[in-house]
Amino acid sequence: MKTIKILAFFALMLTLSFNGFSQTKTGQVYLIRVTGYTGSAVNYSFYVDDTLICKLKNKSFSIHNLPVGPHTVSVVSGGLSNGKKSAPLKILVIEGETNYISVVSTQAGYVNKITCQEITKNSADPLLAKSKENKDCLPAK
Repeated sequence: MKTIKILAFFALMLTLSFNGFSQTKTGQVYLIRVTGYTGSAVNYSFYVDDTLICKLKNKSFSIHNLPVGPHTVSVVSGGLSNGKKSAPLKILVIEGETNYISVVSTQAGYVNKITCQEITKNSADPLLAKSKENKDCLPAK
């Protein structure tokens, strides 16, 4: 009887320890779009690791919990664009820390080029203050 109790105790402890290890560690990533007048009526589509995670209008941001580790972020302009993603921005998500990603729009002649850029919290705070959080990023299918 004593052996059964000991085995049951070890089985319980083993089960609890697996539950403790199975939690996925995450960090927060803010996607920020404050691009002024350039393309302000057009949604921008954000991709993380080549997966669409959000469509943002101008003066908006979204918050995402991503697994710890390296990721790539890219953006595509909606509307009359060529549909190609921007060059991927490589970021490293660290547990409990926050990454801030902003869209940067540059113009070369008549061509608008958008890219993602990682910024600091101090740079992100003024942009977030004049933006609205989008909690429902993707459109209904």
